[in-house]
Amino acid sequence: MKVINKKDYKNDGMFIDLDKEFVPYDNLLNNHYKYLNKDYKYYFYCKSGKKAKRVALILEAYGYNTTLVLNK
Repeated sequence: MKVINKKDYKNDGMFIDLDKEFVPYDNLLNNHYKYLNKDYKYYFYCKSGKKAKRVALILEAYGYNTTLVLNK
């Protein structure tokens, strides 16, 4: 899994703030095939980094191009 700082995000994929979207985030994990496309890049962020890390790791295992965005 790739990891970047939030200030380094360059709008080259879909940025998903899990504090604002897909609440609860389990909805995204259970229905990823409805919301995501394996041809796109996804950048997952949450304030603590914990939810985003979990989501990015699981979706990467499902074959999605994921990056964890941290607020360092």
